[in-house]
Amino acid sequence: MAAHIFEQPLNERIRACLRLEYLFSRMAQHRLDDSPESALCAILILIEATDVLGRIDVKRELIKELERQQAKLLHMAHTPQVNAEKLHRLLDQQAQLLDQLHRFSGAPGAHLKQNELINAIRQRASIPGALCSFDLPALHYWLSLPASERQDDIEGWLAPLAPITEANELVVQLIRTSVQPAPQRAESGFFQLNLDLGAPYQLIRVIAERNAPYYPEISASKHRVTVRFMQMDRQTGHPYQVNFDVPFELAACQL
Repeated sequence: MAAHIFEQPLNERIRACLRLEYLFSRMAQHRLDDSPESALCAILILIEATDVLGRIDVKRELIKELERQQAKLLHMAHTPQVNAEKLHRLLDQQAQLLDQLHRFSGAPGAHLKQNELINAIRQRASIPGALCSFDLPALHYWLSLPASERQDDIEGWLAPLAPITEANELVVQLIRTSVQPAPQRAESGFFQLNLDLGAPYQLIRVIAERNAPYYPEISASKHRVTVRFMQMDRQTGHPYQVNFDVPFELAACQL
């Protein structure tokens, strides 16, 4: 059965990781398209990513999380049912990424703040319609360049962020796969789960049927998780809780 997965981070570190993952996933889609419109979207996403990188020390947070996960995996190495080959590959990957992050000089995204074109777009992007040709002729000149030249520029802007992107992907992947989802039922669209205060929960995942006419609203704290399944009036956009039982799966991820 096709599934639709909704996630709720439980701390600021994982919140930033998920936001970066979302932005770089969109970036990957636009890099598949060589149109000027996708090139502009790629720059706007890059600006958003640098804003996320600037709000917290992402490099430091990724180092902390990788080291924490590495310690957990090393502890699991003595468990009989662990796949030793897969574990060693993960530990090697973590060690390589930690080395790259420790050698990463400066703040992630700082190189983009030295680019006058990107700075001009950043300053105008929040103004409605302010990226048109008479506002930013330099942008429209750049968009008129051959697609290969635009792609080269974008690749050059992204390249210094590769260690951050790769470390972020691994951190999120390991958290997501740390537990198997368990079947649950939301009675009249409502579900609540008390959490073990001693467990290091980081992410809540709710898996629903993809084509179902409802979606979950998730709220979570260190004490409990609450899920309400909602429908939407598509004419007004108004959400309302369903009045029937909803089967779903839930994973309270911790590593």
